[in-house]
Amino acid sequence: MVEVSVTASVKVLGGPTLPVSASLDPDSYTVAALTLGPAGAADEEQTVALLPEGGTVVLLAVNARTAGGTAATVTLTAKNGSAEAELGVIGTLLIANAGVLAALVTDGPRSVTVKNTESDSVTVDIITGLDPI
Repeated sequence: MVEVSVTASVKVLGGPTLPVSASLDPDSYTVAALTLGPAGAADEEQTVALLPEGGTVVLLAVNARTAGGTAATVTLTAKNGSAEAELGVIGTLLIANAGVLAALVTDGPRSVTVKNTESDSVTVDIITGLDPI
């Protein structure tokens, strides 16, 4: 069993602060580190398998950065068979809820394809938490 904790705060300038946290205990996890070439290059996109046929993705965390360390813009396409959903990601994406991931694509994503939309190379790190069927 793996223990994953998520802690963040949403701060509104001159307004409220909302602390957000979650603890997950997925059965296992995967990590992927991608280097994507500039938009239009042959290596601008890569596909990452998240799960075999069975199981459930309960966590999807993505961090996309330029070589200088600033937030990069990428397109993330979550897929499960013929079902897919495309999301624009600027810097980070965090979904720590199996129900939300299952609503994104039927029965949750089995793979994601990440495409760079920047004019320079970017690095993308992905962590997923996985539960058995």
